[in-house]
Amino acid sequence: MSMSKPLPSLLLLPPPVNASLAVDKNSGTDVSSARPSGIFSPASVSAAYKPAITATVSALKAFSTSTELLIVLPCPSLHSRLQAPRPALYEDAQHLLAALYSLFCSVCARLGADVESGAPGSIDARILLLDYDGSSEAFSEEDTLGTFIAGPIIDLPRFAATRRRWNIVFSVNGEEGQKLLASYSKLANKTQPPFEGHVRSIAGGVGLVSKDPEIVRAPTGSFTCHNVVAVGGTFDHLHAGHKLLLTATALLLQPASRVSTTARRLIVGITGDELLKNKKYAEYMKSWKQRQADVVDFLLSILSFPASSRQEAIQTLSFDEPSPNGRAIHTKLNGPSITIECVEIQDPFGPTITDESVTALVVSGETRSGGQAVNNKRAEKGWKSLETFEVDVLDTEGSEEAASKSDDFGSKISSTAIRRRKAENARTSSL
Repeated sequence: MSMSKPLPSLLLLPPPVNASLAVDKNSGTDVSSARPSGIFSPASVSAAYKPAITATVSALKAFSTSTELLIVLPCPSLHSRLQAPRPALYEDAQHLLAALYSLFCSVCARLGADVESGAPGSIDARILLLDYDGSSEAFSEEDTLGTFIAGPIIDLPRFAATRRRWNIVFSVNGEEGQKLLASYSKLANKTQPPFEGHVRSIAGGVGLVSKDPEIVRAPTGSFTCHNVVAVGGTFDHLHAGHKLLLTATALLLQPASRVSTTARRLIVGITGDELLKNKKYAEYMKSWKQRQADVVDFLLSILSFPASSRQEAIQTLSFDEPSPNGRAIHTKLNGPSITIECVEIQDPFGPTITDESVTALVVSGETRSGGQAVNNKRAEKGWKSLETFEVDVLDTEGSEEAASKSDDFGSKISSTAIRRRKAENARTSSL
């Protein structure tokens, strides 16, 4: 008889500190540093959240089962801006996501925690951004239950109304952390089923010296709203780098509004099996179908927040007949009118040069040149160029264990390193 999947756990982080005025409680050390694009530096994010992440990882790695961990990070600078053009929010949001994913991987490397799902004690983390400034809980029942807001940015009332159950809810000690937990619990208990989960208090990081969200607001200007965005990759053994890339892509999808019912499409090009036969440790490469399932599972965890069973309806359509890009599997979220389109790609371009409706492409530093090649091809067709957005490279910058744990850190954000480790483990077990 198969065991049911363990309930996910939740980590509620307090709002981030003003990095320009951050002071460590214990040492009194100024942890300020220059922030990329006006957002918090890796050093300040580490100072603020390393104790909480460390306590959470230490607890979960001792479990006899794997854990899916949803890390919820409040962003005062995003408060009441969910309907703003998403490119205006993109840079600051992805910088913060990258810093937190890097911190999580660094802590897991230091503690020897496995970040792959399935193994006992492993932790499969996902990060959700919260529109929350701690100043108001006011909301109407109609607003919360009558509309569907998709992640990866969501407000507290809608998140609390989500029909989810938790194994453990980790709450950070201190005024801001406890205030967030109280607000979440109060709002969650307004819906059915009520809030459920064992609450565990954990240590916090730096003190909050100043709360001025204006310093991290995105610059004003003219921005394009995107309803069809694309990203591509192998997505083998889904790791933190993949999660950042997918979350950044979802971030660019313009939210639905009361006056707009435009369908939105998140296109994920996933490299076909045939093109990966010569990859290192190819025998430990997941199949296209497995990689596709992992991508959809992750995206649903950060996109789908239904407040009623009516909104939970998800349709899955498979397309195996010949097409410009091979097979495809579409997963439609009926509530927010979002379709996740996973497409098998057989070349470096995929649907970006066969689907004119795509308007935005998310790339990493390694695939930046590929974005330019895509736009060159589109120009040959007389199509409009895609607006390209880049994600940060995950690293241990600003982390005290950067030098000694760089190899362990790399194994958690590299598919090749993960496959190599599996090969080494298989060889060891066969001796």
